[in-house]
Amino acid sequence: MSNLIVILPLSTPDASVEYDYVLSTGGNTVARAGRVAATLLPSVAKSGGEVVAVVPAQALSWHSVEIPKGVIDKGLLGTGGQPARVRAVLEGLLEEQLLDDPGHLHFALAPDVRAGQPTWVAVCDRGWLRAALQALELAQHPASRIVPEFAPGSHGADAEPELFVIQGRDGAQVVAV
Repeated sequence: MSNLIVILPLSTPDASVEYDYVLSTGGNTVARAGRVAATLLPSVAKSGGEVVAVVPAQALSWHSVEIPKGVIDKGLLGTGGQPARVRAVLEGLLEEQLLDDPGHLHFALAPDVRAGQPTWVAVCDRGWLRAALQALELAQHPASRIVPEFAPGSHGADAEPELFVIQGRDGAQVVAV
């Protein structure tokens, strides 16, 4: 089993945009890593392999909300769920916090969401995300999963944030989660 982990570019993808990637075998070993155009990304095994798209921290905003009871249940978020209803609730909960029109944004709930308890919602530009994922699909590398580069911890509101210093192309960056 091999996994291709691809960091989505912040710019709108075109033929000249390069992607940072890591190809992992078995999930524990780095087989290859580099920066190439989407069409030159390495292939993953058809059986058991997956492409993981990583959304850069700079492309996301995080918002803490409390989902009302009756909105989230097992059936609602599964294949037979009502994503339009969940989206409408999220838009209502976040309307005061958002700088953009909610129709232009993509919302992603934390995987451990429970009604009546605070949870994190990741928000990014819907058009940018769609373009980035379509570029991978056109290059024959459709994403199996989409994950954030960093996510807030589950520690309480009064806990100290964790700080990470990472080296980017434009210098060091400090991320607090």
